[in-house]
Amino acid sequence: MEIQNCRICGDVFTAKFVFREMMFGMRDEFGYGECSNCGCIQILEVPHDIEKYYPDYYVSFTQEVPELKRLPFLKRIANAQRIKRKYKNLDDHTLELLKPIALVPGAKILDIGCGRGGLICNLFNLGFEHVTGVDKFISQPIDYGHNVMVLKKELSELQSDAYDLLIMHHVLEHIDDQVNELKECFRLLKKGGVLLVAIPVIGTAWDIYKENWVQLDAPRHFVLHTIKSINILAEKTGFKIGHTVFDSNAFQFWGSELYKKDIPLTLPDTHEWYPVERGFTAEQLSKFDEEARVLNENKKGDAARFYLYKK
Repeated sequence: MEIQNCRICGDVFTAKFVFREMMFGMRDEFGYGECSNCGCIQILEVPHDIEKYYPDYYVSFTQEVPELKRLPFLKRIANAQRIKRKYKNLDDHTLELLKPIALVPGAKILDIGCGRGGLICNLFNLGFEHVTGVDKFISQPIDYGHNVMVLKKELSELQSDAYDLLIMHHVLEHIDDQVNELKECFRLLKKGGVLLVAIPVIGTAWDIYKENWVQLDAPRHFVLHTIKSINILAEKTGFKIGHTVFDSNAFQFWGSELYKKDIPLTLPDTHEWYPVERGFTAEQLSKFDEEARVLNENKKGDAARFYLYKK
């Protein structure tokens, strides 16, 4: 059933759009609405066959996962650079996520919608021993040893007041009922705990590219937030936003430029990412990087991390 009012604030949609699936070049069309109050953009009707748009080669299901290294905490920190070189998916972003948080090594961390669990394995190798992932869409639970596991469960099945940090790294935008989801997160956190939400946000890239903005990602992204709408969502669910970090990058430009040319984000034969060097010069990519940096400084980038504290 097509929704008539904003999922976040309940107001009406003042504008409606048609966006296409372009990550895989399916080009199926989907209706979206823009809220008259909070400004967020939302899919009007979740497809009954949404699984079709998460094939086996979807990025979350194909991520590389590093081998766990059981080392003393200080030695693991000292070996962080070596680990980064060995495992290409362990980059500075893993530690960057935790910078605004005073997190001790013994903290209990839950990564929600974690896919195969690459992030929790990275965190373990950096010294955090109490890490767990949960993803209801994996085919079966995964046990990596050392008590590092990915659970196939709903949040409602997990223990209350159990975690110091919850991570939703580019997951929230894929969730239809976000109010209830964040209420469940509030229940799972200890008092003073943090929910880290990394999401696309509506900014300059949307203004420039509109229906070709790469982060729309129809139909997988159900809700594209504004700063106002994420604040409303936090307030409705009992959270207080303590920090906001804009972390968009050149992808907002080169991905959207591909869509303007009707070029999918992935190659049709291998499903690997489009080789950006094929479509853009080094000078263009460097310019995109600089433009993203400036947008982030001015809080207008198309991606941000929000650190929500349990009051």
